[in-house]
Amino acid sequence: MDAIWDASRPVSVREIVDTLNERRPEPLAYTTVMTVMNRLAAKNVLTRQGERRSYVYEATAPDAAGIAVRDVIRTYGDAAVAHFVDEARTDPGVLRRLRGLLAEDA
Repeated sequence: MDAIWDASRPVSVREIVDTLNERRPEPLAYTTVMTVMNRLAAKNVLTRQGERRSYVYEATAPDAAGIAVRDVIRTYGDAAVAHFVDEARTDPGVLRRLRGLLAEDA
């Protein structure tokens, strides 16, 4: 995922394979990376666009925390949001940021 986030744009499997293999002593197989990226797309961690052999992938959230929070909210809904707000009440700075974000969307 770091290689995809670092790219900051839609990327092909080949681009990710090349990037990962620059960082590793043992190369990864193209098909291994493709399988992982397809599974991440199936789990909505990545989006996949294109047709047949020319897919490009992009992260659905800017970081791991964004993916984790999105999944918690999808799973637990309003209860998760209420819990986050209750936790934020202990930190006035967090409450200010939450209010600012809510005001932007209003």
